Amino acid sequence: MRYNNECTVWHKKPDGNFVTLHYSCWWQDTEAENISKTGKTDVDTAMVHLPPDATVSKSDYIAKGCIDYVISGSVTELLKTYKPLKVSTVSSKCYGSALMHHTEVTAR
Repeated sequence: MRYNNECTVWHKKPDGNFVTLHYSCWWQDTEAENISKTGKTDVDTAMVHLPPDATVSKSDYIAKGCIDYVISGSVTELLKTYKPLKVSTVSSKCYGSALMHHTEVTAR
């Protein structure tokens, strides 16, 4: 897998604390809009390909770039300062040659 950027993942552990992780990634900003009878709905704003062994889960936070910020307590300060995206899906893509294996993450 080729990478075009670095990203930071704030992964929530089972005990409720967050760990800050840094990965090389392929970051692709996406633009789309869902319109339904009741109005606009949220759609993912980024698709990120991470290494296959990356530790990331749905509802973690992710941001483009290498950010050295440790969450201590509330995530409010993180959200205000860095405006990370919230991970909405995580999918392992381990098919094809080993060079193509990756973890696909979408976030909004």
